[in-house]
Amino acid sequence: MLSANLVFYFFSGVLVFSAMMVIVASHSVFSLLFLVLSFLASAFLLFLLECEFLALIFIVVYVGAIAVLFLFAVMMLDAKLQNLARNLFRYLPVGFLFALGFLIPVLYQISVGSKESTGFFSQNNYINWYDFLDSTSDVEIYGQVLYSYFVLQFLVVGLILLVVLVGVVSLTNVYTSNRTVDQSTYKQLSVSSRFFY
Repeated sequence: MLSANLVFYFFSGVLVFSAMMVIVASHSVFSLLFLVLSFLASAFLLFLLECEFLALIFIVVYVGAIAVLFLFAVMMLDAKLQNLARNLFRYLPVGFLFALGFLIPVLYQISVGSKESTGFFSQNNYINWYDFLDSTSDVEIYGQVLYSYFVLQFLVVGLILLVVLVGVVSLTNVYTSNRTVDQSTYKQLSVSSRFFY
């Protein structure tokens, strides 16, 4: 039990650190890499909470598609570094107000105590229905439904992603002309020799 708590606290710390580094990082590529790290840490937290499907969706959709797309767009746009020290202090009062707006309710709940605020939720006890049901895991159920009832939609989505991938690769190609550039020493010397007479 202690090791599970330590693993949970470790990934929670990684998530908080990477989320802060998304905001603080000076280069946009580093910010996106920390965003990928925060998605991976949240996926591991979902695995620890036994939400396998949501964790896989986080990894496949967020890390595999959206974050890579953002990274590709930032690298294609070649965003220049800005002087963040000058612009950071301009947004500091707004960030302070948002932090204060989130901190005041948390401090109020701590001062009131958890007995009064959680009395309503004690009536709704948590029931783990997986212990009562004799079934397979949720990933297997989603897979069976996806590959049996939604085969056409799944193939269309795969085809659309393939077209997008081919389009992105074709956008990044730099086309050059087929004509080779060569140097004719005779022509160059004959043209330049006229200037000396």
